[in-house]
Amino acid sequence: MSAPPNPSSALAAGSAAERLRRMYPLAIAIGAVCLIAAVPFVVTHSGRPGASANADAPAPGGPLTSAAPAPALAPTPVCRECGEVVNIRTSRKEGEGSGVGAVAGGVVGGVLGHQVGAGRGKEAMTVLGAIGGAFGGNQVEKQVKAKTLYLVDIRMADGSARTITENAPPNLSVGAQVRVTGNTIAPR
Repeated sequence: MSAPPNPSSALAAGSAAERLRRMYPLAIAIGAVCLIAAVPFVVTHSGRPGASANADAPAPGGPLTSAAPAPALAPTPVCRECGEVVNIRTSRKEGEGSGVGAVAGGVVGGVLGHQVGAGRGKEAMTVLGAIGGAFGGNQVEKQVKAKTLYLVDIRMADGSARTITENAPPNLSVGAQVRVTGNTIAPR
């Protein structure tokens, strides 16, 4: 004759399954957060494609020291205006509100707020609508007047680095040889 099933063990198995069911979304959320947090680390530590972290290290199996010193060459003059484009990136410059968006938004918000409520509530909603509309209108005006700037990073021939800001997309690509005069870039 077999013993009847223990009700406490069935309850324990049910509660363990319930706990696993509740923890599954939490485990997925923790994994997603870890993955998202790792992206900036990977991006900042990966470098450019094709670049090697040990570019100065000798080739495997190669000698650690050279057999003969390289002959001294006469120094060549360095073009101080010449360089190479190493990166082109965009930046968003927020526009400035002149007040027109705030006034227009305040009027529209006040009219819409006046449509809600009755008595003192109607007055309060009119004021709140005008304040919210003014804020929203100002933000919309800033977004409309925002500009996209193009930042061109250049490694100069003398080893220095410069960043030139352009208002329009530059007609250059990464690796292009350029001449920089003031804040103007021209292909060489």
